[in-house]
Amino acid sequence: MSRSLEKSCNITIFGGGNGAHVLSGLSSDVVNANVTVVDTFQDEAERWTKAMAANGFTVKYGNGKDLVQAPGKPKFTVTKEVQKNVEKADVVILCMPAFLHEMVLTSVAPYVPETCPIVGLPGQPGFEYQALFHLRQNGKKGSVMSIETLPWACRIAKYGQEVDVIGTKECIYFSSVDQQSSGYVGAGLVQLIQTLLGAKPVLKREENIIKYTFLYRPTVHPPLMYAKWKNWDGKPLDAAPLFYQGADEEAVKYLDGATNEMIKIADFLQTKYPDMDFSGISSMQDCFIGEYPEQIKDKSTLLSCLKTNQAYDGLVHPMKKTDDGKFVPDFKYRYLMEDVPYGLLIIKQIAEMAGVATPIIDEIILWAQTKLDAEYLKDGKLCFVDRKHGRIPMAFGIKTLEEFVNYCK
Repeated sequence: MSRSLEKSCNITIFGGGNGAHVLSGLSSDVVNANVTVVDTFQDEAERWTKAMAANGFTVKYGNGKDLVQAPGKPKFTVTKEVQKNVEKADVVILCMPAFLHEMVLTSVAPYVPETCPIVGLPGQPGFEYQALFHLRQNGKKGSVMSIETLPWACRIAKYGQEVDVIGTKECIYFSSVDQQSSGYVGAGLVQLIQTLLGAKPVLKREENIIKYTFLYRPTVHPPLMYAKWKNWDGKPLDAAPLFYQGADEEAVKYLDGATNEMIKIADFLQTKYPDMDFSGISSMQDCFIGEYPEQIKDKSTLLSCLKTNQAYDGLVHPMKKTDDGKFVPDFKYRYLMEDVPYGLLIIKQIAEMAGVATPIIDEIILWAQTKLDAEYLKDGKLCFVDRKHGRIPMAFGIKTLEEFVNYCK
């Protein structure tokens, strides 16, 4: 089914990875969507442009219903130029790891029109107050939308030419702070993004900003990494192990443990703030079933959900290849580099502000900081982490739960 917008819309996408490839292909297939991808990393913009000119661009699906753009006839452009493409934008979308958001928002905020919303796809915990901080630093009142997670399990097959969509989520949550008086705002912005994504995943709004932070689920990748590698002897492996489908009972212990601590924080907050809704923070098993109801073949346990989810077929642990062709874990990949300082640490500060203990989350953070050459926890307390290396609320002047909620109004 063709997708279209009622009027011409300039969409500027920042990114160059797996998600940006899918989003570029999907959104540029929409009638009246004028899509520009800004990719400032090294020579990626040039490589992407040359690849499309020679080979076209394809978003490939397992069901054979691919989106194909012919060689030399791309429906979107790729460039390194920031200012011009931000100034003309009707919407700016950041589709990249969270650790790049600070750099990109610093370059975007001076030029973004006040009628142009900034969308994090995914935004992940803290994107709202980070984006608002940069807008306010530039004397602006713009709107911000944060989508909890990437809509797809996807991998680039050929850079700038082909990306494979392995699975698409059924439903994902978003939060938004609507401060602009015109342009795409409120329901209009939601409708725009839904049109760009297609029928699935369905976007659902979460009004409670703290609850939305929990819905992102930074309790998936770090526990799986910790369970697999905490006792690693340092010897290279012959092959990269499966990430989700290679999970075991030890992984389940930490997945459930970290998630249950997050639910415990939500339960406390519900008691403290009875007028706010903290319900619906589901178990890890129910979360996976909700996201992939048709692709999980055995829903009986959390472990079976991981092992029989077709959306996870073939996805392996992030690894680096050694000179002799073996494999060692890449601890600087986004599964730790992003999901700890831009995920678990935010949950940890909320827990500290609420006075709720999180021993399992602490255990994972203490291990992760040794792999990331950082210090996040000391003597059981969260350390200050500046904006260049994390997104904890205190780095933006937020020190209480009340300040957290009020900052994003």
